[in-house]
Amino acid sequence: MSTPHRARRRAAIAIATAAALAVAGCTAEKKDDATGPSGPAAAPPAPKVSPGVSYDTIRIGITYPDLESIRQFVNIDRGDQEGAYNALIKQINDAGGINGRKIVPVYAKINLISPAAAQETCVKLTQDEKVFAVLGSFNGDEPLCYVQTNKTAIIGGALTAKRYAQAQAPWFAFYRGGDELAEGMPLLAANNSLAGKKVAVISNVYEQAVMKDSVIPALQKLGVTPVETAVLDAPPQDPAAVGQQTGVFIQKFQASGVDTIVVVGNMGASFPPVLEQTKYRPRLLFTDMGQAAGYTGDKGKHDFTTLTDAMALGFRSDWLGSGNRECVATVEAASPELKGKLVDPATLAPGAPDLGAAVSTACQNLGLFKAIAEKAGKDLNYETFQNAGFALGSFPIPTYAEPATYSKETPAGNIPVRTSKYDPATQKFVISSS
Repeated sequence: MSTPHRARRRAAIAIATAAALAVAGCTAEKKDDATGPSGPAAAPPAPKVSPGVSYDTIRIGITYPDLESIRQFVNIDRGDQEGAYNALIKQINDAGGINGRKIVPVYAKINLISPAAAQETCVKLTQDEKVFAVLGSFNGDEPLCYVQTNKTAIIGGALTAKRYAQAQAPWFAFYRGGDELAEGMPLLAANNSLAGKKVAVISNVYEQAVMKDSVIPALQKLGVTPVETAVLDAPPQDPAAVGQQTGVFIQKFQASGVDTIVVVGNMGASFPPVLEQTKYRPRLLFTDMGQAAGYTGDKGKHDFTTLTDAMALGFRSDWLGSGNRECVATVEAASPELKGKLVDPATLAPGAPDLGAAVSTACQNLGLFKAIAEKAGKDLNYETFQNAGFALGSFPIPTYAEPATYSKETPAGNIPVRTSKYDPATQKFVISSS
């Protein structure tokens, strides 16, 4: 039986007790959207510059969430991020590096409840450290501080058409940030299941654009006009305010006779815990399977009748496929105390430490960066790096069962989106076989 892919590609950890602790990214100039026939319009030609590259080294920035910053709200253990990256980088360097160059990592962990943390990290890595590329965790518009304001390449983040149109440096990812919902929403509405339903849509303020630009238009294309919409803008570091505002939305939905709620992104982990405090049980459709799993995986006591007939969108997973098996073995060899503990998150009990998350995240980001940089050849600069990414073609992303496809039109890989259904017997979302 297939199990859902936990969305580790994003560092914004959705927290059921304090809402999604997404942080505001750096300010960036907004421009009109631009899309091509099958995805984002191609970015402008990259310049022949190579910051952080010497004859025998490549400096890369690596960002990851500082989970200690949210310990007061929830206790989450996703493994040793730096330890995982160090083990995998050492393996690459011991094998000769990338076209003869050794990787030199510069780490930066981000305080999830500090609005200024992401901006400060961006400035540190691009202006002070002058790295060639930054890999890792980015929330919302944070990538624009790198690829637009500071013209520095990145791997990761939510690569939407709107953001990509503003990029002034190479950007590759394996998450489309909501753009995939144009093909995903019809899957949630299969067999005319939304016909005659009163539908509401809820998101947080950081993902309001996803609701406005992707979810609602996709629903309207299906002939469904939401009777209610709501945007949570209470401070995520104030659980009481989050709960109170969410409660008001729930009362509003119930009064309007809403029987189906589309829960956008990070709200997947924070909305159901508030809903379960009421007797109201609309059907929930989640746009992000990983965030919904943040709710089912919480070790607190929950009333999961909130998930009766619930469905979610996500990606087919294969924990030990696409190179992740080798990454796990490498990290276990470097840290023998982890042997047997880096396991498929779908097998973990609710609330159990997910130590393998750090490994899979590092494996995904480094794997994609290494593949593109190697294809770029010995003359590594932004022009050769971007052209190599556009020519990469089909590429297996660790822990994803279906490969990504990289081209000028698909810099986010276009991994096929799938549906999953909540299984009350296992208290997990189980992905469909088709």
